[in-house]
Amino acid sequence: MLPEELTLNQKLADSESKFRVLTELNPVGMYYLNPKGDILYCNDMWYEMTGHPRSQHYPMSILNCIEQQDHPTFHEQWKRLTVAKEEVTSELRLKKPWVSQESNESVRRDTTWILFLAIPQLDDEGNLTKVLGCTTDISHFKWAESVQFQSRLQAEEAKRQQETFIDMTSHEMRNPLSAIMLCADGIANSLVEFQSFKTADQKVMSQSLVESNLDAAQTIVLCAQHQKRIIDDVLTLSKLNSAMLHVTPIQIQVESTVRRTLKMFEGELLADDIQMTFVLEESYKKAQIDWVFCDPVRLTQIFINLLTNAIKFTRSESKREIMVSLGASLSKPPKESAPHIQWFPSKDSNSHNDLTLAPDWGFGPQVYLYFAVKDTGRGLDEEEKTKLFHRFSQASPRTHVQYGGSGLGLFISRELTELQGGEIGVESTAGAGSTFAFFIKARKVIGEHSSNPSTPGSRMGHGSTINVTMDTMTLTPPKTRRNYHILLVEDNLINQKVLSKQLRSAGCVVHVANHGGEALDFLSTTTLWNDSSSSGPRMELSIILMDLEMPIMDGLACTRRIRDLEREGKIVGPVPIIAVTANTRMEQMEQALESGMDDIVAKPFQIPELMQKTDQLVRKPTP
Repeated sequence: MLPEELTLNQKLADSESKFRVLTELNPVGMYYLNPKGDILYCNDMWYEMTGHPRSQHYPMSILNCIEQQDHPTFHEQWKRLTVAKEEVTSELRLKKPWVSQESNESVRRDTTWILFLAIPQLDDEGNLTKVLGCTTDISHFKWAESVQFQSRLQAEEAKRQQETFIDMTSHEMRNPLSAIMLCADGIANSLVEFQSFKTADQKVMSQSLVESNLDAAQTIVLCAQHQKRIIDDVLTLSKLNSAMLHVTPIQIQVESTVRRTLKMFEGELLADDIQMTFVLEESYKKAQIDWVFCDPVRLTQIFINLLTNAIKFTRSESKREIMVSLGASLSKPPKESAPHIQWFPSKDSNSHNDLTLAPDWGFGPQVYLYFAVKDTGRGLDEEEKTKLFHRFSQASPRTHVQYGGSGLGLFISRELTELQGGEIGVESTAGAGSTFAFFIKARKVIGEHSSNPSTPGSRMGHGSTINVTMDTMTLTPPKTRRNYHILLVEDNLINQKVLSKQLRSAGCVVHVANHGGEALDFLSTTTLWNDSSSSGPRMELSIILMDLEMPIMDGLACTRRIRDLEREGKIVGPVPIIAVTANTRMEQMEQALESGMDDIVAKPFQIPELMQKTDQLVRKPTP
């Protein structure tokens, strides 16, 4: 061999050696195939990526590494490569799983995806001699793409659910609002007609007119109750989303709390001819439950949701019966008390702390309180039961059309039971009624109980916004007339007019201020102002009803100024102040109390509720 040939061969060998080193160090798989699909050369990365055995090379052996559903795609690309002699690119799935190490303990397994690139190598006559190509692992990109796709689908579904919820809530608010407007028009028109009568005989209001107006007024109250429940659900959902809903245990008698809740529905049950019975189970008596630490507001809220549903689905049935039972257990869930209930476990039970271990729950024995509401309504099939207890969800699309509702009640009930260390469940058969049950944690009270335990309607703390007094609305006038001198600080002229009239009807003397500045000016003219230099008669003042949001000086600033004047000795105090406001979020109520207000009445409310709180503050002995 000539020296020139030796030099050329040496150069070729060096070039091939360098090429192999480059291919082995390359992070992508590289290969040579002949026109029949035999492997002529592959780097280590290609074998590792595809899982192809190194010793099994035969025509189209690469197909053994590709998922069956992608074989047609590969054949189509190979035809373009070998017949049309075109460069091809394709995404293929491999049989070898993609394994990703998430953390020290977490491993993700998914489908391996590769980007397959192939370029035909032609001789001088245009014949295919080899196929040169590379493969790139794109599994992580495909996984991220699928996550993004799922996130988009979830976002679209959440948007759809929210739009449906807004539609249902709008419908639920507009229907009673329409009824309120019609009833108000009916009352106004009948009274205008009555006033137009000429003779004295005609001036006597007939019994039918009285009954018609009374029925219209009762309808307005029921519609207002319904609207308030929708608003309460929306506010509770907002607090759940922001993790601002808390459980505040106090000493209560559970049986009394349940009976008070049932009493709230007496009028509705009577109107729909539904028979309700209350059963105190033997397990409750055996456990010797009397006073316990738990949250009566959250308990009542769950009960209101379940009873409202029971009445809603029972009123149209021929047999209209509801049975409410109360039991107790030491197990979780109390399977012996409800063996047929399908319990919905907590979504993340490991993340829930045992609330009853906190000091404010006392140190008595822990118990599980079990509640059930059984009705003779239409019942639920298996598919409908799977949709329960989810946000914005109802058993079926016809549920809202036929029965109404926002689709939040059962979801909120589930969240509230989990918040109290419990669970909720259902037993139901289509056409045979349903039983909704739940249990919560509590602790027995050891020793003497509180002499003045809080009630669900009056207690406030940690953001409790539900006001069950609204659900006991009646149209009976107050039995006792008061002679309180009240300063109403309110910037809304309609609220001024309506509330002033109601207070005067209750026997009170009412003065009105449009904002905090006017309230302070009025205070300086009362007997509470400690200023010996002024002369002339001064007005009495028993209590202040204070709105929070007002122009010039809001209720919080005004209250703080009044308390400062008391400390300076310029006002003989303390002056009783009740916040009358629609601001019912936890931080808003806490801010009102911290400013110096004595109590809060959340709008909407009725005069008996306001008078009860007024009585407590005005008749309270001065310290």
